[in-house]
Amino acid sequence: MNNLKKVGLTALATSMIATSATYAGEMSVSGAASLSYTGLSSASDSNPFSMGNSLNFTGGGDLDNGMSISVKYEIDGGYSPYDDYSMTLDTNGMGALTFSGASVNAGGITKVNDIVPNAYTPVYETTDADDNGLATSTQSSTAGMFGYTYSDGGLMLSVGYQPTPAAASEAETSYAVSYDGLMDGLTLVAGMLDDGNVSENITYGVKYTMGAITAAYQITDITLDAAGGNDEEGTHYGISFAVNENLTVAAGRQETSFAAANTVDEENTGWSASYTMGSMSFGAAMNKVENAAGSETAKDKEVTILNVAFAF
Repeated sequence: MNNLKKVGLTALATSMIATSATYAGEMSVSGAASLSYTGLSSASDSNPFSMGNSLNFTGGGDLDNGMSISVKYEIDGGYSPYDDYSMTLDTNGMGALTFSGASVNAGGITKVNDIVPNAYTPVYETTDADDNGLATSTQSSTAGMFGYTYSDGGLMLSVGYQPTPAAASEAETSYAVSYDGLMDGLTLVAGMLDDGNVSENITYGVKYTMGAITAAYQITDITLDAAGGNDEEGTHYGISFAVNENLTVAAGRQETSFAAANTVDEENTGWSASYTMGSMSFGAAMNKVENAAGSETAKDKEVTILNVAFAF
């Protein structure tokens, strides 16, 4: 009896090893040693220096039906045990289905919610607690989110679905479409997010690239479901210039108007630059926000961001 068990277990182990070898995938690790300086005018008594602390694991393999599977994990300090992680099934011709474990938008409006170019970081980065005037700014959660994206002949369609969002009692659904087949260099985008019982977001924009120059213009409307909610309308535009294959500079502006009484337009402006030298890269940005959240009495904030990173 014991001999039969040993034979059976040996055969099972051999079968499992053979199956694993047949469908073996690959796993790789990447990261960066980075040092950042973030000088925020409203936090002059805080240490502006910080160091990057994430490792990215990516893996995947081909299936015997022609499809492929890939998975991504990011280990980041301060999160237990992961920051971002997701899994994607690529059907090889009929689109890709993604599931987000956490912090990754699996699909939908985030594909098109901010098409304005920048060289290092957007004009609203760091200066504002909320990214007012941007679609998905009210989205509550990406954990346990499904997404589907299909691309063909310049057309991209994407859907995102979050069945049990944290802050909304109803499911969140979003859609995105982009098309760049109308003429060389021109891309048109549109998106919509029904954020459960929190808000409805609509965005549309145009981007044009001519040689080393890229410019974009985008409008976003956010309508809150709550009666008397402070609805938002954002206008965002910017331009970038690739000086050469290593150096890029950009500038932009974002204006957000609010429906509530006694509010003024929030204004975000800034410029950024990036330079790459082999595995070493530099980034710089200067951003400023005025009338944050539509408050005329809000103190203006300025930030200077510098970063140096070594990829490995």
